[in-house]
Amino acid sequence: MRNAALAASGWLILLAGCGLAATPQPPTLWLPRPVRDLQATRAGNEVQLRWMMPRHTTDNVELRGPQRAHICWVQEQDFSADFHDKLCRGAGDASFIPDKPAEFAAAMPPDLGQGQPGAVAFFVELESPAGKTAGASNAAWVATGAAPPAVTGLELQTVPDGVVLHWNKAAAEPQLTMRIQRTLMKLPGTAKPNQKNGAPPVEEQTLEVDLSRADSGGALDRDAALDHVYRYTAQRVLRVAIHGRTLELASALSKPVTIAANDVFPPAVPEGLAGVADEQAKVIDLSWRPDTDPDLAGYVVYRRDVTSGSGWERISGKAPVVPPAFEDHDVSSGNQYAYAVSAVDQDGNESARSPEIMEELPQS
Repeated sequence: MRNAALAASGWLILLAGCGLAATPQPPTLWLPRPVRDLQATRAGNEVQLRWMMPRHTTDNVELRGPQRAHICWVQEQDFSADFHDKLCRGAGDASFIPDKPAEFAAAMPPDLGQGQPGAVAFFVELESPAGKTAGASNAAWVATGAAPPAVTGLELQTVPDGVVLHWNKAAAEPQLTMRIQRTLMKLPGTAKPNQKNGAPPVEEQTLEVDLSRADSGGALDRDAALDHVYRYTAQRVLRVAIHGRTLELASALSKPVTIAANDVFPPAVPEGLAGVADEQAKVIDLSWRPDTDPDLAGYVVYRRDVTSGSGWERISGKAPVVPPAFEDHDVSSGNQYAYAVSAVDQDGNESARSPEIMEELPQS
């Protein structure tokens, strides 16, 4: 009996020790932390919202599964630093994964997509399973009013200096720009470096054209590397100042247009071709000024025997000559020869021939 009592006493002590290991915690309310990086952009009559979903609740518990979000907007005259959900008009509801980027497209109310520019603030409220919220996000402002006309008739053309864009003209306006987005299409066989600087081509780039004084209906994208495939979109963007805020009022994006910007343009014709007969070595030395084309592969040397009346023939072999010089050893004393040189790029495009010169190896 005594042993049993001691065993029971030890068991009670063990239980008491376990009970003091940690302080009991209250159950979480599963309130997601508020969004603090909401951004909004308008294109035509659509507002694109982006933010990063929080990972934890307000009491630092990791969120599980998709979280409900309520999106709403407030007109500038109703806005106050203290968010009031009764003044925030619903724009939609959706669910998003914690700790992931989130996007939501909201329609601009028809009455706010026309008339003079104004401003509205968009908000995101994340809700618990019980429909409770820890508060709204930061305010993300967009401009209201009539957007600039959309870009129509977008066409692309490859030229030696890059890609030329053409579009239908519209009226110029102060603070108006054309925003062009170029995206590299990663297709097989398009992994060549930029011919101009040898660097890999930029995957995405935004270009702007000033339309504040005139709309020429075209622009040259000099940064587009040839021998690549690109997709272009364009939109007109008006910057407006509204009560101390500078906002963008943008048209809808144009239809995307894709172009295979293949290099079909030959290098410049070589210049300065000159020849010197070396009677002792029995050769005719040719030289010319170097071609500065960044895609240059080399040169091709042509000759015709004036004395025998033969036609032009390629004498520099199958591979292009790399240095701007060539020695013609296959010559006969007393014969007169005509020479010309062309340039070839990495794509095999060959220039026209240079003006011919005459040279003769004197008889011994």
